[in-house]
Amino acid sequence: MTERALDKYDAGEMALPEWRLIQKVGGEYAKGLGAKPGQFYNSVTDEVADELNIVVVDILSGRARWGAEISSDPPECASLDAHSNLSIDGKDCTKCQYRADSPWAMDSGERRQMCCLNFTILGIDLDHEHMPVMIRAHGISVQPIRQLITHLKLNRTLKGEYHRAAVNIKAQAKDTKYGTAYALNLKIAQLITDERQTEELKAQSQHLLGTPIPLPEGRPEEPLAYTPEGKPVYTPEEAEKEQAIWGEKEKAAVQSSGEEVDLNF
Repeated sequence: MTERALDKYDAGEMALPEWRLIQKVGGEYAKGLGAKPGQFYNSVTDEVADELNIVVVDILSGRARWGAEISSDPPECASLDAHSNLSIDGKDCTKCQYRADSPWAMDSGERRQMCCLNFTILGIDLDHEHMPVMIRAHGISVQPIRQLITHLKLNRTLKGEYHRAAVNIKAQAKDTKYGTAYALNLKIAQLITDERQTEELKAQSQHLLGTPIPLPEGRPEEPLAYTPEGKPVYTPEEAEKEQAIWGEKEKAAVQSSGEEVDLNF
């Protein structure tokens, strides 16, 4: 019998689905499918969900510094393992002037200039046929991941058997001086008691452990500020250009109606 090549592929050779939290800016393709800010979009199936229910297989930590240009290019510098303190090109992260370990406590403008800690959840999607999934957390979503790690590790009932915990994930709106942003909100919803299901989840978790996690395809869509018309501004250079443009508009507005335009962005 001829062996199928398809049967030889493992999780490391698959493009794992990624659930992406939609923000007010960016995500135009997902929004074209009906996704709204605060919802989740699946990068492989094009599905949209209000919330997720997963089993955590692993939580990996990394770092990334993106630079000034807004593009789909990979980060200027990154580490796929924050605990190693080494970048992907072998540089010592402990000596980096851009290192930031508490990105959730920083202003988004400051955060954009730094190499920030981030997390990637590798999980099993309980709502979608137990498909393997990724969920990335950066910026204001980093602290909620740290809290989830605490709950998983200190839960006396689990005793390290994380496949027994059904984790619910929703979006939580955060008001900032630049507008509303959405962070991950993660809670252990319940402990799975069905032994047949837990054995299946345990086996699938073991199979997925060690799956390579690729670098994100583009910079997280988090604006530095907004113009008076609501256009997102991502860099100080863009802000200067927009302020110059709006400065001319302000002069015209004052001459015609006496109304001033707020240029504090």
